[in-house]
Amino acid sequence: MMGDSTTLGLPERWERTLVYPLLLVIILFVPSALAWLLGILLGVLLFYIEKNRNVRWNAMQAVATLGPLSILYAVVHILMFLLGGIPLLGGVTVLGLGLLSSVIWWVMIILAVYLTIMAWLRPRYRLPFVSNIIDRWV
Repeated sequence: MMGDSTTLGLPERWERTLVYPLLLVIILFVPSALAWLLGILLGVLLFYIEKNRNVRWNAMQAVATLGPLSILYAVVHILMFLLGGIPLLGGVTVLGLGLLSSVIWWVMIILAVYLTIMAWLRPRYRLPFVSNIIDRWV
């Protein structure tokens, strides 16, 4: 296990664990069209300012998992807005895209909760597919 020192002064275990719910809250509950961008930037900023390796890894894993899902969530909402005005077809399209939006929303919440628990219990936990992508970035 890495040392308990972090740049922000929090215990390492707390800092690596709080990355996931903090990004999720910013992405889903901040009332802004670009809240997903703010969440992604926060994770990338933490990656660059933090010296602790485990915290950096978890920050990048949070960005690599919740970032694309939040962009997909935003795109679905934009499509719902654009296609919702079409007579007859708009209602069916909004219904289908609304269902897809709900699925993405719940996947993000479940994934963030799971990753938060895993960050608390196992400091070096890696998601199978995402860890390969992060290894290329880092």
